Amino acid sequence: MIGEENAREIAEGMCSVDSIQDFQDELAFPFLEALIESTTDGVSLGFSDGISEADLENPTLHLTNHRDIVLDPSLVNVARMGSGFPSTEIGIGDNLLSKKWVEDLVRLNRCFIVKRGGGPRERWESSLLVASYIRHVVGEGNSVWLAQKEGRAKDGIDLTSPALIRMLISEGGKNAWESLNVMPVSISYEWDPCDAMKVKELIKVREKGKYVKADGEDEMSMALGLTGWKGRIHLEFCNIIPWKEIEGERTERVIASLVDDAIYGGYKIWPNQVLAAKHLGITDLIVCSDEVEVTSDDEVLFQKRLDEVVNQVGRDVGTREEVMRTWCEIMMQPLKAKCGLVNSHTF
Repeated sequence: MIGEENAREIAEGMCSVDSIQDFQDELAFPFLEALIESTTDGVSLGFSDGISEADLENPTLHLTNHRDIVLDPSLVNVARMGSGFPSTEIGIGDNLLSKKWVEDLVRLNRCFIVKRGGGPRERWESSLLVASYIRHVVGEGNSVWLAQKEGRAKDGIDLTSPALIRMLISEGGKNAWESLNVMPVSISYEWDPCDAMKVKELIKVREKGKYVKADGEDEMSMALGLTGWKGRIHLEFCNIIPWKEIEGERTERVIASLVDDAIYGGYKIWPNQVLAAKHLGITDLIVCSDEVEVTSDDEVLFQKRLDEVVNQVGRDVGTREEVMRTWCEIMMQPLKAKCGLVNSHTF
């Protein structure tokens, strides 16, 4: 996966590790760099008008769209560390800690646990603790990564959870929000190694109303997301999200919409997303994506992956046409949002 030479260098680095910072500098960062080299066509960085790489020096809360359990925060931290800035602390759901090795690994990577289960009161009390901790971390001059909502966007639709915003402003309102310096990061993957698993889950939910994960499925998603081919990846660091109120509207919905707009604006659109819209016959998106160059090679790769997904999902889940349609719908969602055809938190 990362090559014998890289593996040897990383193993040698273990000898000098005696702190979490050493672990990240000597092991995690080199491992992720080697992983990016072997499983992608490169990662590009961009910054919205008004900010630059130097702004990463300031303590901030990064909210990102959520497509991959491990890679989303890892890519943000590779970008930060590669630019000479410290990595963030990472909020991770306790549902991912079913294995001891996973728990040990996430703690070595400066993760804190976000409780997912329990009743409404228990979850709310837990969210207050998380919000308090995030304010403490940022107040101490460090940065934090959080997904924009609970769970990955398996349908390809990136929407910030108003409940997350409500948690962050629960004690302090405007002052609490502005103290966090919320800087969204828009992550655009060309290919998703877990796409067949997501298609299968979406179809089963449509058919049966629910989906029950198999034992070890989250761990399988983590491994596949790391080792599978992702093509090109783009990270766009967006402007700090201001406090905003609209009379008659809930503030958390207003701010969630601002985060969504920033993430949508930062998307990098890939040829396969244009081809997915074309496959579905959505002409508005095809016209909107005129600036994206689509080559014959792109068409070959698109059809190849579409056929692979159909085979991986299998005959026991949906029809071939349903699998193809579901995959294309997931694939084209960033293009749909970029073109302004997704209703965010509509007022």
